[in-house]
Amino acid sequence: MRRIGIIGAGFSGTAMAAELYRLAENPIEIFLFDKSGYFGTGAAYNTPYAFHLLNVRSKDMSLFEDDPRHFVNWLKESGNAQTYLEKEQQVGEQFAPRMLYATYLKDLLNTMLANESGKVKLKLISAEVIDMTLADHSSGQSAKLMLSDHSEIEVDKVVLAVGNGTPAVFPFPVSKEVKCINNPWDYTALNQIDRDAPVLIVGTGLSMIDAVLTLNQQKHEAPIYAVSRHGLLPLPHTQTDKPAVSDDARLPQSLRDLCKHLRATIEAHANEGGDWRSVIAALRLKLPAMWAGASLTDKKRFLRHLMPYWNVHRHRVHHQINNMLVNLAAKGQLKVLKGRIVSVTKDSAMVRERHASTLTEIKVTWLINCMGPGMDIGIAHRPLAECIVERGYAGFDELKLGFMVTPTCALQDAKGVPSSVLYSLGPPTKGMFWESTAVPDIRKQSLILAKALLAS
Repeated sequence: MRRIGIIGAGFSGTAMAAELYRLAENPIEIFLFDKSGYFGTGAAYNTPYAFHLLNVRSKDMSLFEDDPRHFVNWLKESGNAQTYLEKEQQVGEQFAPRMLYATYLKDLLNTMLANESGKVKLKLISAEVIDMTLADHSSGQSAKLMLSDHSEIEVDKVVLAVGNGTPAVFPFPVSKEVKCINNPWDYTALNQIDRDAPVLIVGTGLSMIDAVLTLNQQKHEAPIYAVSRHGLLPLPHTQTDKPAVSDDARLPQSLRDLCKHLRATIEAHANEGGDWRSVIAALRLKLPAMWAGASLTDKKRFLRHLMPYWNVHRHRVHHQINNMLVNLAAKGQLKVLKGRIVSVTKDSAMVRERHASTLTEIKVTWLINCMGPGMDIGIAHRPLAECIVERGYAGFDELKLGFMVTPTCALQDAKGVPSSVLYSLGPPTKGMFWESTAVPDIRKQSLILAKALLAS
């Protein structure tokens, strides 16, 4: 019986296990490892709050690439879900609570566990894989996984589904006296913030919006400052009934020409009654191939200059959440600043706003890290990643955004040789695909990889 180890049980690991379970024609044994013991959730969906919504419509959140209605059908059939859905709107058009999505993923795992057959066996293991060695056999290679509980498991294939890295580190000094929340995915940590305590949030992306939503629900009264280099907030979704089509033959190769082409395409589409969001959606389908073919110079230029603008157009929010942000800003409670934080002490922060010749001092009591995960893959504090790199089993892409992988997600060693045992999907493959963190991207990877693993 073939044995496959999946390391990480958030969305990536759950999607991988589900595809293997669904497609297997011969007996396999799946080991799903997660050091936290929370199977089927992951950081993004592990919130207990119903006001933390998915950032895309339910119709686009199926776990399965070739069954796009799967999540919508689950919502319709789940009695618990009806409490959180709007009766007057189609289910597929709604932005469901993320806590519901976690329940959806856990239900899938429970169904697999309950319906075990002689063909597929699934085992959930609450332990961290801290080391790995490869061994040669007459029939090929296998991997021995060493766990934090000192046990060992030998498998034929390994899939690294470890999700995003740890939160980025503050690039400025922070006094030890500062009350600080370093993990933006610790959703209940904000409960300890008093209503009259001014808050400084580092970052203006989706994690910042989560924090502001939580503070607003807690009836926070004091100022909330949010600082980032450009001060850009994610843009709102809207209904886009007129789709856009991306013509591969007309897409320029250089980043500069591509930006000009994109602006012209958006303008032309708008003149025909369309919306820029449809153009972005059409372009996004082409991005993995475009990113793979881009020059190193253009990739660096994109990361340095264009990524903040891409992110706010690409990662959007429900229009009601956008309205809340606008209202908080209009009444002066939410203050979004463009610039850099120089330092934070017990009672204040020094900020250098863009184009300002002097520093601005703001009074703060709490500091929240909403910078998101670090841009590079960051193997520090990740024993297994550090191990496989040191042993030469894996290498980084040229920008160290992630591991080097093949189009079918096989890890490549430092010399570029693909592995027949080790694979990865999701955020660790960002250097190869760029778009590798959202549900539509990961589910597509999991389908391709499941077919490859079962065929090998």
